Amino acid sequence: MDFKIEKSLLQKGLSLAAGIADRKNTLPILANVLIRTDGKKKIICAATDLHVTLIAELPAKVEKEGGLTLAAKQFGDIVRGLASDEVHITRTEQNWAEIRNGRSEFKVVGMADREYPKLPAAAEAKTVEIKPSVLCEMIGKTGFSVSNDETRQHLAGVLFESDGNRARMVSTDGHRLSKVERDFQGPVLEKGILIPRKGIMEIRRLLEGREKPCAFGVDGSNLIVKADELTLTVKLSDSQFPPYQQVIPKEYERKVFVPRDALLDALKRVSIMASDKTFGVRLSVEKNWLGIEADSPDMGNARERIEVSYQGTPVTVGFNARYFIDFLSELDGPEVQIEVAGELDPVVLRSSDSGDYLGVVMPMRL
Repeated sequence: MDFKIEKSLLQKGLSLAAGIADRKNTLPILANVLIRTDGKKKIICAATDLHVTLIAELPAKVEKEGGLTLAAKQFGDIVRGLASDEVHITRTEQNWAEIRNGRSEFKVVGMADREYPKLPAAAEAKTVEIKPSVLCEMIGKTGFSVSNDETRQHLAGVLFESDGNRARMVSTDGHRLSKVERDFQGPVLEKGILIPRKGIMEIRRLLEGREKPCAFGVDGSNLIVKADELTLTVKLSDSQFPPYQQVIPKEYERKVFVPRDALLDALKRVSIMASDKTFGVRLSVEKNWLGIEADSPDMGNARERIEVSYQGTPVTVGFNARYFIDFLSELDGPEVQIEVAGELDPVVLRSSDSGDYLGVVMPMRL
């Protein structure tokens, strides 16, 4: 293997690959990135953890065909620090790689490319063009409420549903739920698919900032996203997402309209005095007022009041302030609508001028 490539192109592929290569896996080769020539004018740069795979097809001047795998982080650090534009990479004996750039030269230990896992065949998959900005927005509005508990696979991902004209994303960690709907010219899915958390984050990294349409499709148990020379394949979860409609309260006795920025800022201030373990605050509503209170035996307490639009009976409910802050940070519009049934019931948050995005937060006993 012997080729020359522009540093900027190689660095672009490696920066995304580094987030996918799995250094903690019991298979050492999964911490590596695959470099393989493809004809005389192109190389393949790929990384996988067996669940998420990124393949970058990069133009290069190939002198000798072949392949090699190199430690993703080390290789990425080397390329990022190089000074001049063109990088010359050669495989030598015993699967070593020589990396030359201007007056810089590195000799790096690698592993044979034949030992690398087979890459998913995404070239023939049926895809449709989508607007990356819409998909990124939907991920941003749901990604924060995905469970981090890998033992609860049915919660460790985002449910995606699409009829070809409108799409829905839902996520929950058992304590809160986020649901967003958008007009979305995408694939027609007979049933929803569950996209694992790492896959969702890598899709966002791939598409963020892109304006040109990208390709998006489902092929069997894989989700495929293509953007220019990059192809991301995500193995879908076969776990059953919970019936989320049953979690969203249909009835409520109280509806409070609160300025979004005022509530967000007040929660950030008051929650400084909340317990580090529960991050719990009390929200009290009464005629035209919403109160926020936090107490910590070790630090003290904090209280704040916000003028709101509310004419119902008083109620006080305890919540994890972080859940409110996460949702409000993604909410569009100047005003948030809070729907409350009772002090032990879930609360629904949504923009007062749109029902396309809502959050559900479970109460806490404080």
